[in-house]
Amino acid sequence: MKQDLTIPHGVLDGIEAFLRVAERRSFSAAAVDLGVSPSAISQIIKGLEARIGAPLFMRTTRSVGLTQAGEMFLERAAPAYAGLGEAYEAARNLGNRPAGRLRINLMRGAIQPLFEPIISGFCDTYPEIELEIYADDALSDLNAGGFDAGVRMGEALEADMIAIRLSGPFRFVAVAAPAYIARYGMPQRPEELRDHRCIRMRLSSGGIMPWTFVDGNREFDVPVTGPVIVNDFAGIMVAVRSGLAIGMVAEPVVHEHIARGELDLVLGNFAPSTAGLFLYYPSRKQVMPKLRAFIDYARENLPDDLV
Repeated sequence: MKQDLTIPHGVLDGIEAFLRVAERRSFSAAAVDLGVSPSAISQIIKGLEARIGAPLFMRTTRSVGLTQAGEMFLERAAPAYAGLGEAYEAARNLGNRPAGRLRINLMRGAIQPLFEPIISGFCDTYPEIELEIYADDALSDLNAGGFDAGVRMGEALEADMIAIRLSGPFRFVAVAAPAYIARYGMPQRPEELRDHRCIRMRLSSGGIMPWTFVDGNREFDVPVTGPVIVNDFAGIMVAVRSGLAIGMVAEPVVHEHIARGELDLVLGNFAPSTAGLFLYYPSRKQVMPKLRAFIDYARENLPDDLV
Protein backbone atom coordinates (compact mmCIF):
# COMPACT_ATOMS: atom_id res chain seq x y z
CA MET A 1 0.00 0.00 0.00
CA LYS A 2 1.44 3.33 -1.07
CA GLN A 3 2.17 5.75 1.79
CA ASP A 4 0.64 9.20 1.50
CA LEU A 5 3.49 11.68 2.09
CA THR A 6 1.48 14.79 1.23
CA ILE A 7 2.05 17.56 3.78
CA PRO A 8 -0.17 20.67 3.78
CA HIS A 9 1.60 23.73 2.40
CA GLY A 10 3.44 25.74 5.06
CA VAL A 11 2.94 23.24 7.88
CA LEU A 12 6.68 23.07 8.60
CA ASP A 13 7.15 26.85 8.65
CA GLY A 14 8.11 28.09 12.10
CA ILE A 15 8.82 24.68 13.66
CA GLU A 16 12.48 25.44 14.37
CA ALA A 17 11.54 28.78 15.95
CA PHE A 18 8.85 27.10 18.06
CA LEU A 19 11.24 24.41 19.33
CA ARG A 20 13.93 26.94 20.20
CA VAL A 21 11.50 29.18 22.12
CA ALA A 22 10.12 26.12 23.93
CA GLU A 23 13.65 25.02 24.86
CA ARG A 24 14.88 28.44 25.97
CA ARG A 25 11.56 29.71 27.40
CA SER A 26 12.51 33.06 25.92
CA PHE A 27 11.76 34.77 22.62
CA SER A 28 14.86 36.96 22.84
CA ALA A 29 17.20 34.04 23.64
CA ALA A 30 15.71 32.02 20.78
CA ALA A 31 16.22 34.97 18.46
CA VAL A 32 19.92 35.15 19.41
CA ASP A 33 20.32 31.40 18.82
CA LEU A 34 18.73 31.61 15.37
CA GLY A 35 20.39 34.90 14.37
CA VAL A 36 17.17 36.87 13.87
CA SER A 37 15.41 39.68 15.72
CA PRO A 38 12.97 39.03 18.61
CA SER A 39 10.22 40.68 16.58
CA ALA A 40 10.87 38.24 13.73
CA ILE A 41 10.60 35.28 16.14
CA SER A 42 7.35 36.72 17.50
CA GLN A 43 5.87 37.06 14.00
CA ILE A 44 6.93 33.52 13.07
CA ILE A 45 5.26 32.10 16.19
CA LYS A 46 2.10 34.16 15.60
CA GLY A 47 1.91 32.78 12.06
CA LEU A 48 2.35 29.23 13.33
CA GLU A 49 -0.35 29.73 15.98
CA ALA A 50 -2.69 31.17 13.35
CA ARG A 51 -2.24 28.13 11.11
CA ILE A 52 -2.74 25.75 14.03
CA GLY A 53 -5.69 27.71 15.37
CA ALA A 54 -4.58 27.72 19.01
CA PRO A 55 -2.06 29.65 21.14
CA LEU A 56 1.14 27.70 21.82
CA PHE A 57 2.74 29.99 24.40
CA MET A 58 1.63 31.90 27.47
CA ARG A 59 3.56 35.16 27.52
CA THR A 60 4.09 37.57 30.42
CA THR A 61 6.66 40.32 30.90
CA ARG A 62 8.77 37.93 32.97
CA SER A 63 8.28 34.46 31.55
CA VAL A 64 7.25 32.33 28.61
CA GLY A 65 5.39 29.06 29.15
CA LEU A 66 3.67 26.46 27.00
CA THR A 67 -0.09 26.17 26.75
CA GLN A 68 -1.71 22.74 26.73
CA ALA A 69 -1.73 22.89 22.94
CA GLY A 70 1.92 23.92 23.02
CA GLU A 71 2.86 20.97 25.25
CA MET A 72 1.07 18.57 22.92
CA PHE A 73 2.66 20.14 19.85
CA LEU A 74 6.14 20.00 21.43
CA GLU A 75 5.75 16.33 22.40
CA ARG A 76 5.14 15.35 18.80
CA ALA A 77 7.04 18.00 16.87
CA ALA A 78 10.40 17.66 18.65
CA PRO A 79 11.14 14.02 17.71
CA ALA A 80 9.69 14.54 14.22
CA TYR A 81 11.91 17.57 13.61
CA ALA A 82 14.94 15.71 14.98
CA GLY A 83 14.15 12.89 12.56
CA LEU A 84 14.07 15.33 9.65
CA GLY A 85 17.44 16.70 10.75
CA GLU A 86 18.90 13.21 10.89
CA ALA A 87 17.51 12.43 7.44
CA TYR A 88 19.05 15.61 6.07
CA GLU A 89 22.41 14.89 7.67
CA ALA A 90 22.35 11.26 6.53
CA ALA A 91 21.85 12.36 2.92
CA ARG A 92 24.38 15.17 3.25
CA ASN A 93 27.02 12.88 4.68
CA LEU A 94 26.49 10.14 2.11
CA GLY A 95 29.87 8.63 1.37
CA ASN A 96 31.10 8.94 4.96
CA ARG A 97 32.16 12.58 4.66
CA PRO A 98 32.30 14.42 8.02
CA ALA A 99 30.38 17.63 7.38
CA GLY A 100 27.55 19.78 8.69
CA ARG A 101 26.75 21.35 12.05
CA LEU A 102 27.76 19.31 15.09
CA ARG A 103 25.84 20.42 18.21
CA ILE A 104 27.23 19.22 21.54
CA ASN A 105 25.57 19.93 24.87
CA LEU A 106 28.03 19.83 27.76
CA MET A 107 28.35 20.81 31.38
CA ARG A 108 29.98 24.20 31.85
CA GLY A 109 32.89 22.87 33.86
CA ALA A 110 33.97 20.63 30.97
CA ILE A 111 34.54 23.42 28.46
CA GLN A 112 38.02 24.45 29.50
CA PRO A 113 39.67 21.08 30.23
CA LEU A 114 37.95 19.23 27.40
CA PHE A 115 37.70 21.68 24.52
CA GLU A 116 40.61 24.05 24.99
CA PRO A 117 43.22 21.37 24.12
CA ILE A 118 41.46 20.12 20.97
CA ILE A 119 39.09 22.71 19.51
CA SER A 120 41.60 24.46 17.23
CA GLY A 121 43.07 21.22 15.88
CA PHE A 122 39.65 19.64 15.34
CA CYS A 123 38.29 22.61 13.39
CA ASP A 124 41.45 22.71 11.25
CA THR A 125 41.26 18.96 10.59
CA TYR A 126 37.54 19.01 9.70
CA PRO A 127 36.82 22.36 8.03
CA GLU A 128 33.45 21.15 6.73
CA ILE A 129 32.14 20.60 10.27
CA GLU A 130 30.58 23.59 12.03
CA LEU A 131 31.04 22.90 15.75
CA GLU A 132 28.42 24.36 18.09
CA ILE A 133 29.16 24.06 21.82
CA TYR A 134 26.18 24.63 24.13
CA ALA A 135 27.04 24.94 27.83
CA ASP A 136 24.28 23.63 30.08
CA ASP A 137 24.52 22.07 33.54
CA ALA A 138 21.09 20.44 33.32
CA LEU A 139 20.80 16.96 31.82
CA SER A 140 18.96 18.09 28.69
CA ASP A 141 16.88 16.02 26.29
CA LEU A 142 19.25 15.74 23.34
CA ASN A 143 16.57 15.04 20.75
CA ALA A 144 14.27 17.84 21.89
CA GLY A 145 17.16 20.30 21.90
CA GLY A 146 18.47 19.21 18.50
CA PHE A 147 21.83 18.05 19.88
CA ASP A 148 24.00 15.37 18.35
CA ALA A 149 25.57 14.41 21.67
CA GLY A 150 26.20 15.56 25.20
CA VAL A 151 29.10 15.46 27.66
CA ARG A 152 28.45 14.71 31.33
CA MET A 153 29.98 12.87 34.25
CA GLY A 154 29.37 9.13 34.05
CA GLU A 155 27.24 8.85 37.16
CA ALA A 156 24.73 11.37 35.72
CA LEU A 157 23.90 9.36 32.60
CA GLU A 158 20.78 7.30 32.06
CA ALA A 159 20.99 3.60 31.27
CA ASP A 160 19.55 3.91 27.75
CA MET A 161 22.38 6.13 26.53
CA ILE A 162 25.44 5.06 24.58
CA ALA A 163 28.37 6.42 26.59
CA ILE A 164 31.95 6.81 25.35
CA ARG A 165 34.65 7.67 27.87
CA LEU A 166 36.50 10.93 27.20
CA SER A 167 38.44 11.22 30.47
CA GLY A 168 39.65 9.02 33.27
CA PRO A 169 38.19 9.30 36.78
CA PHE A 170 39.11 12.53 38.54
CA ARG A 171 38.51 14.24 41.86
CA PHE A 172 36.63 17.37 42.84
CA VAL A 173 39.01 19.32 45.05
CA ALA A 174 38.95 22.42 47.20
CA VAL A 175 41.66 24.95 46.35
CA ALA A 176 42.77 28.36 47.57
CA ALA A 177 45.37 30.96 46.67
CA PRO A 178 48.46 31.09 48.93
CA ALA A 179 47.40 34.62 49.89
CA TYR A 180 44.12 33.29 51.28
CA ILE A 181 45.88 30.55 53.28
CA ALA A 182 48.36 33.08 54.68
CA ARG A 183 45.50 35.26 55.85
CA TYR A 184 42.93 32.72 57.05
CA GLY A 185 44.89 29.51 57.61
CA MET A 186 44.61 26.00 56.18
CA PRO A 187 41.59 23.94 57.30
CA GLN A 188 42.48 20.46 58.52
CA ARG A 189 39.00 18.91 58.48
CA PRO A 190 36.05 19.51 56.11
CA GLU A 191 33.90 20.63 59.05
CA GLU A 192 36.26 23.58 59.58
CA LEU A 193 35.07 25.07 56.28
CA ARG A 194 32.04 26.40 58.16
CA ASP A 195 34.42 29.04 59.55
CA HIS A 196 36.01 29.85 56.18
CA ARG A 197 35.05 31.96 53.18
CA CYS A 198 33.89 29.69 50.35
CA ILE A 199 32.69 30.29 46.81
CA ARG A 200 29.34 28.72 46.10
CA MET A 201 28.02 27.82 42.66
CA ARG A 202 24.37 28.10 41.66
CA LEU A 203 23.24 25.29 39.38
CA SER A 204 20.89 25.75 36.43
CA SER A 205 18.19 24.11 38.55
CA GLY A 206 18.43 27.07 40.94
CA GLY A 207 20.00 25.11 43.78
CA ILE A 208 23.50 25.53 45.20
CA MET A 209 26.10 22.87 44.36
CA PRO A 210 26.88 20.89 47.53
CA TRP A 211 30.42 20.62 48.87
CA THR A 212 30.86 16.86 49.19
CA PHE A 213 33.74 15.08 50.94
CA VAL A 214 34.68 11.51 51.78
CA ASP A 215 36.19 10.09 54.96
CA GLY A 216 36.89 6.40 54.52
CA ASN A 217 33.64 4.87 53.29
CA ARG A 218 31.56 7.82 54.48
CA GLU A 219 30.43 10.52 52.07
CA PHE A 220 29.01 13.73 53.50
CA ASP A 221 28.20 17.33 52.61
CA VAL A 222 29.45 20.39 54.45
CA PRO A 223 27.31 23.56 54.37
CA VAL A 224 29.53 26.50 53.46
CA THR A 225 29.09 30.24 53.20
CA GLY A 226 31.06 33.02 51.62
CA PRO A 227 31.07 36.38 49.89
CA VAL A 228 30.43 35.20 46.31
CA ILE A 229 27.96 33.01 44.43
CA VAL A 230 28.68 32.26 40.75
CA ASN A 231 27.02 30.10 38.11
CA ASP A 232 30.02 28.56 36.38
CA PHE A 233 33.47 27.18 37.13
CA ALA A 234 35.24 30.04 35.33
CA GLY A 235 33.76 32.40 37.92
CA ILE A 236 35.04 30.15 40.71
CA MET A 237 38.55 30.28 39.28
CA VAL A 238 38.54 34.08 39.08
CA ALA A 239 37.49 34.39 42.71
CA VAL A 240 39.90 31.71 43.95
CA ARG A 241 42.94 33.13 42.14
CA SER A 242 42.20 36.58 43.55
CA GLY A 243 42.65 35.21 47.08
CA LEU A 244 39.05 36.00 47.98
CA ALA A 245 37.91 32.55 49.12
CA ILE A 246 38.20 28.77 48.78
CA GLY A 247 36.62 27.14 45.74
CA MET A 248 35.75 23.59 44.69
CA VAL A 249 36.51 22.51 41.12
CA ALA A 250 37.48 19.49 39.04
CA GLU A 251 41.12 18.63 39.72
CA PRO A 252 42.19 18.61 36.02
CA VAL A 253 41.19 22.29 35.81
CA VAL A 254 43.63 23.30 38.57
CA HIS A 255 46.36 20.68 38.20
CA GLU A 256 48.86 23.03 36.54
CA HIS A 257 48.02 25.92 38.87
CA ILE A 258 48.83 23.71 41.86
CA ALA A 259 52.05 22.42 40.23
CA ARG A 260 53.21 26.01 39.65
CA GLY A 261 52.41 27.02 43.23
CA GLU A 262 49.69 29.45 42.17
CA LEU A 263 47.06 27.55 44.15
CA ASP A 264 47.14 25.28 47.19
CA LEU A 265 45.23 22.01 47.47
CA VAL A 266 42.86 22.12 50.45
CA LEU A 267 41.68 18.95 52.23
CA GLY A 268 43.03 16.73 49.47
CA ASN A 269 42.68 13.58 51.62
CA PHE A 270 38.93 14.13 51.75
CA ALA A 271 38.34 14.86 48.02
CA PRO A 272 35.60 12.80 46.34
CA SER A 273 36.10 11.12 42.96
CA THR A 274 33.86 11.06 39.90
CA ALA A 275 33.66 8.42 37.19
CA GLY A 276 34.99 10.90 34.63
CA LEU A 277 33.59 12.61 31.56
CA PHE A 278 31.64 10.71 28.92
CA LEU A 279 30.25 11.70 25.56
CA TYR A 280 26.75 10.25 25.24
CA TYR A 281 23.93 9.97 22.74
CA PRO A 282 20.66 7.99 22.52
CA SER A 283 21.11 4.32 21.74
CA ARG A 284 18.64 4.58 18.85
CA LYS A 285 20.52 7.45 17.22
CA GLN A 286 22.72 6.70 14.23
CA VAL A 287 26.31 7.88 14.68
CA MET A 288 26.85 10.34 11.86
CA PRO A 289 30.32 10.78 10.33
CA LYS A 290 30.67 14.24 11.90
CA LEU A 291 30.09 12.81 15.40
CA ARG A 292 32.34 9.82 14.78
CA ALA A 293 35.07 12.21 13.61
CA PHE A 294 34.77 14.20 16.84
CA ILE A 295 34.82 11.10 19.05
CA ASP A 296 37.91 9.71 17.35
CA TYR A 297 39.73 13.04 17.35
CA ALA A 298 38.99 13.74 21.02
CA ARG A 299 40.11 10.32 22.22
CA GLU A 300 43.34 10.58 20.24
CA ASN A 301 44.26 14.17 21.10
CA LEU A 302 43.08 14.85 24.64
CA PRO A 303 45.95 15.36 27.13
CA ASP A 304 47.23 12.27 28.95
CA ASP A 305 46.16 13.64 32.36
CA LEU A 306 42.55 13.67 31.13
CA VAL A 307 42.33 10.32 29.37
